Amino acid sequence: MKSVIVYASRSGNTRRVAEELGRALADEGGVVEVYEVGAAPVPLPEADLLLVGGPTEGHGATPAMVKFLDRLAEEPLAGRSVAAFDTRLAWPRFLSGSAAEGIAKRLRAYGAHLVVAPESFIVSTKPELDPGELERSGRWALDVARIAHTADGRSPTLVGS
Repeated sequence: MKSVIVYASRSGNTRRVAEELGRALADEGGVVEVYEVGAAPVPLPEADLLLVGGPTEGHGATPAMVKFLDRLAEEPLAGRSVAAFDTRLAWPRFLSGSAAEGIAKRLRAYGAHLVVAPESFIVSTKPELDPGELERSGRWALDVARIAHTADGRSPTLVGS
């Protein structure tokens, strides 16, 4: 399975999550390309799974992520398997907002197939990832890959094919 991960990061937490997503998928035998949002090519490379995420700021995505999503508007994403993630404070979503929700909404509007609900990884006000969140992000990546395989009609146990 080939995966492309595009992330925005301000304090390094979302970068760490994106790198962990990539590490987990690569450890299962997948081919992974990870791009910081400003360096992500458009059109994106062909892939079985696209993961897009960033920190939550002002109840939504960062300006750099919004600019990237605007650039994707011209790209054919119809039917592409995607998942969205963010980093945010452990406040209720109605207080903190969620970059992942907005990212997912935009990707769906471009015709992509959202394989799982948007996911948040929690940071403290320091800002640092809460204990266990980095490990949870790796497990989440593997779950997403298995679900994407099932959605494509491929074996859910062969993540690295």
